[in-house]
Amino acid sequence: MSINKITFLESIIQNDVFCLNNSMISRLYFFDSFEISLFLDILETDKVYVACFEYISSWNLYDEDSPVITLSKPILITRNSNPRIVSKFIKSQINLACFSYNLEITEDMPNKLDAPGVIVKYREINIF
Repeated sequence: MSINKITFLESIIQNDVFCLNNSMISRLYFFDSFEISLFLDILETDKVYVACFEYISSWNLYDEDSPVITLSKPILITRNSNPRIVSKFIKSQINLACFSYNLEITEDMPNKLDAPGVIVKYREINIF
């Protein structure tokens, strides 16, 4: 696992099915490197976490039963992960989802509750 690239869970644990039960949840409104840095700062030192990212089209319309787009397979992160790399990864996955599903994102939203965003579901994992 490296702090300078994205590491997928499947590269460490060879399993076709992974359930992220009892996960913690964070909301990302802008998914820039500063916001990712703030998210990474809440993680414990010397712990590895598995994270899943879900794109939602509007915070105003979101509830737990709303449809979401899963942006990738689960990845591994730590407090020391590079926030620019994680941010770039999330943005590229959102662009891919928007292209694939013909969605439009407007970056300049006057009300952040009505803007698109990302839900991060994460949990500590013991891989060693």
